[in-house]
Amino acid sequence: MTLIEIQKKYNTDGKCRLYLQKLRWGKVVKCTKCNSDNVVDLKKENGRYHCNNCKTTFSVLSDTIFENSGLSLDKWFLVIGLMLNAKKGISAKEIQRNVGLTYKTAWYIAMRVRCAMIDHCNIELSNIVEMDETYIGGKPRKKYSKNPSEPNLSMVTNKRGRGTKKTPIVGIVERGDKVVLKVVEKLTSRNLTSMLKEYVKLDESIVVTDEFRSYKTFDQIIQHYTVDHSKKQWVKGIMHTNTIEGFWSIVKNSIKGNYIAISKKYLPFYLVQSQYIYNHRNFRGNLFEKFLQQAVITDKDSFMENYKPIKDVKKLVYKQCKK
Repeated sequence: MTLIEIQKKYNTDGKCRLYLQKLRWGKVVKCTKCNSDNVVDLKKENGRYHCNNCKTTFSVLSDTIFENSGLSLDKWFLVIGLMLNAKKGISAKEIQRNVGLTYKTAWYIAMRVRCAMIDHCNIELSNIVEMDETYIGGKPRKKYSKNPSEPNLSMVTNKRGRGTKKTPIVGIVERGDKVVLKVVEKLTSRNLTSMLKEYVKLDESIVVTDEFRSYKTFDQIIQHYTVDHSKKQWVKGIMHTNTIEGFWSIVKNSIKGNYIAISKKYLPFYLVQSQYIYNHRNFRGNLFEKFLQQAVITDKDSFMENYKPIKDVKKLVYKQCKK
């Protein structure tokens, strides 16, 4: 849905509110606490209702990412449209310029939108899947010789990739379908195997990785193939990790081009957005409507409140799924 279409169709707070009510309840309004339909419309209180069953008042915004926000819903919708249409992400500064918000509000609203994009529990991969890791962080700093007898040339002493202090990210992608990302502090066999079991149908898949030793235990639970990058081997028949490596380039270019730098604490939120946009790249329906349907039922434990996540970001993003 284009921004022009959003602005024409949902140009007032009232129109946006009615649309959210349709998506959340359909024709019958139900209490957000007890799910009773014995409710009364408090017409003088701007879209609020009273439940005669549990004696609480609520609105369509209750327990959603829109709750307790002073920003009008028409501007919320514009921010959502911008983020869904930004294939490589969008910074809070750009949202600030395009929608006319303060930077603080733009950052907070964008983070709440990312909270509604969390969908790890709906991902189950099969067929040919590729698994790989990458590292997010700044470039190695250049150090200069302090010895006056040596030329004052820059010498990069920090390693790249494995063994650095950068944050490791692990990704699994099904060719032609979805990807799932996770921040994994220690790239041990146990952690990587746990992630594989959580998101991949082991009996219906084969997994392709590079030669990293922590992947070797995969041989015991799934059909496993490797490509040896240390020997300049990139493709072995249909076996390669080009899909996941191509996705890493999208992630890194989005960080470099839009965000410049991302704190380690909030990195999972930005990965959630990259994952969501990639996984819906072939969606042919109304992605704006699909996102709002998810936004009005998002678990409240996944929220940001008062500019801070309710709980640890990793526990919030990678919560245990009921499968």
